[in-house]
Amino acid sequence: MVDTVRGRNNALEHEGATLARIHARSNTRKALAYWLGFLKGILASDKVETAEYAPLQVEAENFLTLLHDPDAYELIEDLRIWKNEPREIHDIIENIVVMRSRDFVIENEKDEINELYGFCAGIACDNRITAEEVEKLLSKLGSYPRIQTDQRVINLRSAAQRSIADGRITHEESDDICSWITHLVGDSAADTGIATFGNVGVLDGALADHNDLIFDQRMFVLTGKFTLGPRKAIQGMIADRGGEFKSSVCRNTHYLCVAAEASRDWRHSHEGLKIMRAMELRAEGRGPHLVHEGTLAQALSR
Repeated sequence: MVDTVRGRNNALEHEGATLARIHARSNTRKALAYWLGFLKGILASDKVETAEYAPLQVEAENFLTLLHDPDAYELIEDLRIWKNEPREIHDIIENIVVMRSRDFVIENEKDEINELYGFCAGIACDNRITAEEVEKLLSKLGSYPRIQTDQRVINLRSAAQRSIADGRITHEESDDICSWITHLVGDSAADTGIATFGNVGVLDGALADHNDLIFDQRMFVLTGKFTLGPRKAIQGMIADRGGEFKSSVCRNTHYLCVAAEASRDWRHSHEGLKIMRAMELRAEGRGPHLVHEGTLAQALSR
């Protein structure tokens, strides 16, 4: 009898039911850390702006779907009932954060990073950053030692420090900080109308021209949830053009192709181990080219 949950090289099927069961607890923690971080980001300015209502509802609806979260359901109802009372909404969110933080305690680096990503998305969800939000952002960035070498975090911290030097945030400085947050967590819900959890951040240095992508005798690695089709089908198209593929990034990887949507089973909400490893290798001057799904699709259609 064929083992239908295993793919090439006897690996568990990507996004399959078996992996879902294996990663169920860690994926739940990932979502909860991000959700609590997002709500803390909303509270960072000490008030809820009406411009934050729409992205807040989008995120709440997403976590209601993901976690069947009763607090998310009640928050959606409260946003409708108290739409003209931002102070009331602030107090409701504050109560959720206090109560849920008693049950969900940050345990490890993964929790810290996922909460940080949520926090960043929360403060930027209305595309405006206040001085209070910057101060709390800098405090958070300084409390997570494992992210200090991430160039995106370094750039975000530098932009935040420059902006707060005179105690006020200009529109240009706010836009700059929001831009660097986009590098971490993708566009805000206010821009896209979709939840930020599971977005893919900006990949600096990604291959811009699909004509520069070479298939013959090149090693490919895929990561994320591709809209092009099943991963096996994409691997087949690459193989038809003379390319090869592996399941993990190493020094002889030529291209890491990143889907438009994060994988359910990525280590963090916005990036997995493959992206993290590729970025480490690129920092050493020997990493693979990063390729967005759209660029890969154009190259495959040549």
